[in-house]
Amino acid sequence: MSYSFKQIPMSEMRVSLPKIRRLVQLGKQRIVVTYYGEIVGFLLPIDDLEREEIPIASTEEMQLTQFRDHMTEAWELLQSGIDCIYLTFHNRKVLIFLSPKLSQHLSFPVIGNANKMFLLSTQLENSTAKGEQNYVSI
Repeated sequence: MSYSFKQIPMSEMRVSLPKIRRLVQLGKQRIVVTYYGEIVGFLLPIDDLEREEIPIASTEEMQLTQFRDHMTEAWELLQSGIDCIYLTFHNRKVLIFLSPKLSQHLSFPVIGNANKMFLLSTQLENSTAKGEQNYVSI
Protein backbone atom coordinates (compact mmCIF):
# COMPACT_ATOMS: atom_id res chain seq x y z
CA MET A 1 0.00 0.00 0.00
CA SER A 2 1.58 3.30 -1.03
CA TYR A 3 0.56 6.75 0.07
CA SER A 4 1.20 10.25 -1.07
CA PHE A 5 4.53 11.39 0.37
CA LYS A 6 5.65 14.99 0.02
CA GLN A 7 9.14 16.25 0.77
CA ILE A 8 9.19 19.50 2.76
CA PRO A 9 12.19 21.38 4.16
CA MET A 10 12.13 21.98 7.90
CA SER A 11 11.88 25.76 7.40
CA GLU A 12 8.67 25.38 5.38
CA MET A 13 7.32 22.92 7.92
CA ARG A 14 7.60 25.53 10.68
CA VAL A 15 5.56 28.01 8.64
CA SER A 16 2.93 25.61 7.28
CA LEU A 17 2.47 23.26 10.24
CA PRO A 18 -1.26 23.98 10.86
CA LYS A 19 -2.17 23.21 7.24
CA ILE A 20 0.21 20.23 7.06
CA ARG A 21 -1.18 18.85 10.35
CA ARG A 22 -4.71 18.72 8.94
CA LEU A 23 -3.62 17.01 5.71
CA VAL A 24 -1.55 14.41 7.54
CA GLN A 25 -4.11 13.85 10.29
CA LEU A 26 -6.81 13.16 7.68
CA GLY A 27 -4.49 10.65 6.00
CA LYS A 28 -4.28 12.56 2.74
CA GLN A 29 -0.52 13.02 2.89
CA ARG A 30 2.67 11.82 4.58
CA ILE A 31 5.55 14.27 4.96
CA VAL A 32 9.27 13.64 4.53
CA VAL A 33 10.97 16.41 6.52
CA THR A 34 14.40 17.46 5.26
CA TYR A 35 17.15 19.79 6.38
CA TYR A 36 19.52 20.79 3.57
CA GLY A 37 18.48 17.69 1.63
CA GLU A 38 19.01 15.24 4.51
CA ILE A 39 15.94 13.38 5.75
CA VAL A 40 15.42 14.22 9.42
CA GLY A 41 12.06 12.54 10.02
CA PHE A 42 8.65 11.55 8.74
CA LEU A 43 5.39 13.19 9.78
CA LEU A 44 2.68 10.52 9.68
CA PRO A 45 -0.85 9.94 10.94
CA ILE A 46 -1.18 7.82 14.10
CA ASP A 47 -2.93 5.03 12.16
CA ASP A 48 0.26 4.30 10.21
CA LEU A 49 1.87 2.73 13.29
CA GLU A 50 -0.58 -0.18 13.23
CA ARG A 51 -1.10 -0.31 9.47
CA GLU A 52 2.60 -0.41 8.60
CA GLU A 53 3.58 -2.48 11.66
CA ILE A 54 6.45 -0.18 12.61
CA PRO A 55 8.48 -1.52 15.57
CA ILE A 56 8.75 1.37 18.04
CA ALA A 57 11.13 0.92 20.98
CA SER A 58 11.22 4.39 22.56
CA THR A 59 8.80 7.31 22.34
CA GLU A 60 8.28 10.85 23.58
CA GLU A 61 5.25 13.15 23.62
CA MET A 62 5.28 16.78 22.54
CA GLN A 63 2.57 19.38 21.98
CA LEU A 64 2.25 20.62 18.40
CA THR A 65 2.99 24.20 19.47
CA GLN A 66 6.11 23.05 21.30
CA PHE A 67 7.11 20.96 18.26
CA ARG A 68 6.74 23.97 15.99
CA ASP A 69 8.82 26.20 18.27
CA HIS A 70 11.46 23.54 18.99
CA MET A 71 11.60 21.52 15.78
CA THR A 72 15.39 21.32 15.81
CA GLU A 73 15.33 19.83 19.32
CA ALA A 74 12.70 17.28 18.16
CA TRP A 75 15.00 16.29 15.31
CA GLU A 76 17.88 15.92 17.77
CA LEU A 77 15.71 13.60 19.91
CA LEU A 78 15.24 11.33 16.89
CA GLN A 79 18.99 11.32 16.34
CA SER A 80 19.68 10.46 19.99
CA GLY A 81 17.74 7.19 19.90
CA ILE A 82 14.06 8.11 20.21
CA ASP A 83 12.12 6.22 17.51
CA CYS A 84 8.94 8.26 17.53
CA ILE A 85 7.57 11.50 18.93
CA TYR A 86 3.82 11.60 19.44
CA LEU A 87 2.55 15.08 18.62
CA THR A 88 -0.47 16.12 20.65
CA PHE A 89 -3.22 18.65 20.01
CA HIS A 90 -5.52 19.47 22.94
CA ASN A 91 -4.02 16.59 24.95
CA ARG A 92 -4.82 14.08 22.19
CA LYS A 93 -2.23 12.25 20.07
CA VAL A 94 -2.79 13.30 16.47
CA LEU A 95 0.49 12.75 14.58
CA ILE A 96 3.80 10.98 14.84
CA PHE A 97 7.24 12.30 13.96
CA LEU A 98 9.14 9.16 13.04
CA SER A 99 12.88 8.60 12.97
CA PRO A 100 14.48 8.14 9.51
CA LYS A 101 16.10 4.90 10.73
CA LEU A 102 12.63 3.27 10.54
CA SER A 103 12.08 4.22 6.89
CA GLN A 104 12.43 0.60 5.77
CA HIS A 105 9.05 -0.08 7.41
CA LEU A 106 7.23 2.58 5.35
CA SER A 107 5.51 1.97 2.01
CA PHE A 108 6.96 4.57 -0.32
CA PRO A 109 5.32 5.15 -3.72
CA VAL A 110 7.15 3.96 -6.84
CA ILE A 111 8.77 6.87 -8.62
CA GLY A 112 9.65 6.68 -12.28
CA ASN A 113 8.90 4.03 -14.87
CA ALA A 114 7.91 0.82 -13.09
CA ASN A 115 8.66 -1.23 -16.25
CA LYS A 116 12.35 -0.34 -16.01
CA MET A 117 12.76 -1.08 -12.31
CA PHE A 118 14.23 -4.24 -10.88
CA LEU A 119 14.89 -5.31 -7.33
CA LEU A 120 18.08 -6.96 -6.16
CA SER A 121 17.71 -10.03 -4.02
CA THR A 122 19.23 -10.07 -0.55
CA GLN A 123 21.78 -12.67 -1.66
CA LEU A 124 22.93 -10.43 -4.51
CA GLU A 125 23.12 -7.38 -2.20
CA ASN A 126 25.17 -9.32 0.36
CA SER A 127 27.65 -10.61 -2.22
CA THR A 128 27.95 -7.14 -3.76
CA ALA A 129 28.73 -5.70 -0.32
CA LYS A 130 31.53 -8.27 0.03
CA GLY A 131 33.08 -7.08 -3.22
CA GLU A 132 32.09 -10.08 -5.33
CA GLN A 133 31.11 -9.44 -8.93
CA ASN A 134 27.69 -10.56 -10.08
CA TYR A 135 26.08 -10.07 -13.46
CA VAL A 136 22.40 -9.47 -13.92
CA SER A 137 20.77 -9.98 -17.30
CA ILE A 138 17.55 -8.22 -18.09
